[in-house]
Amino acid sequence: MIDKLPLKLFRDLFDRGLGEMHMLQVAGDRVLLGNLVMDKGALLLRDCGLMKGISPAAVAACWDIGVVGAICDSKGNEWASLTYLGADHCKIPVNLSSTRHRLLKGITSTAGESCIVFKGSVYRGFQLLLDANLLPLVLPFPIHTDENVVGLAVCDFRFASLPIDVVSKVNDLVRTSVENHLKLSIEEFEIDDQEFEKLFSGYLKEHH
Repeated sequence: MIDKLPLKLFRDLFDRGLGEMHMLQVAGDRVLLGNLVMDKGALLLRDCGLMKGISPAAVAACWDIGVVGAICDSKGNEWASLTYLGADHCKIPVNLSSTRHRLLKGITSTAGESCIVFKGSVYRGFQLLLDANLLPLVLPFPIHTDENVVGLAVCDFRFASLPIDVVSKVNDLVRTSVENHLKLSIEEFEIDDQEFEKLFSGYLKEHH
């Protein structure tokens, strides 16, 4: 159960789609990976079973040095989903090494978007990270942002000391989820009136 943390933050983000994102959590001597669900008024993390036998020490680096950004509910955007913010927009309480900072700064999409200064839809942000061979997971760890809102940390799961087959399964899980959302997302598809007429003029003529 999500507790000992600002519950209102989790509830607000859950109402905006946090349950669609995969979250990593340590509970005592167990490591959990799954999605938040609402059960009888309480937020619970539904574990997917991939972390069985994994010790908290094996994933500690995700918190210590693995934070790459944050997700938050920023207002007034052209996208409808939660927002992903790169590290330069976040007040990360751990000093990234200069080497790590240069690595993040050097990651750009084919459209020229930089990983470290990215601000946009959480799905596009996660896709950018995945395409750069990073593996984004949400951490139940509040992060202050320059959007004047508090978000939750996003880590690169590849910092965890785990067998390659486990990392590969988590990668497949996250990538499939993100790609499915992007495929179905209307918010990522913008078209002006002229383009609409070109694309659908034949269809409109046939049905009128």
